Amino acid sequence: MTFFTASSRLLGTVFVVQVLGELDYRHAPAFRLEMERAWEVEAPSLIVADVTGLTFCDSTGVAELILALQRSRALGVRLALVGVHGTLERILAITGLRPSFEVFTSVEEALQEA
Repeated sequence: MTFFTASSRLLGTVFVVQVLGELDYRHAPAFRLEMERAWEVEAPSLIVADVTGLTFCDSTGVAELILALQRSRALGVRLALVGVHGTLERILAITGLRPSFEVFTSVEEALQEA
């Protein structure tokens, strides 16, 4: 059985979504639900998806990140990824998607850019 959790918090005007475990087809709905909470916040200046704790990400997880990016852009809200590594890093590099995302090494670094 795989493990996944998604939680969120508001830090001033920055909405941070933290994910842990495997972001795959079984867990994509939980991630999507947490991201929807971010877009319900009144005018966040930045949404940060902290993926430092991801142990795996498949094509469905990547598709969810792309949908999150598209929705954020449509709403005029920046989306940043924090802690990209492992499988996700390889997928973003291989597919050429890496430049589409703002990527930071830590939440603190992303907050400085808010």
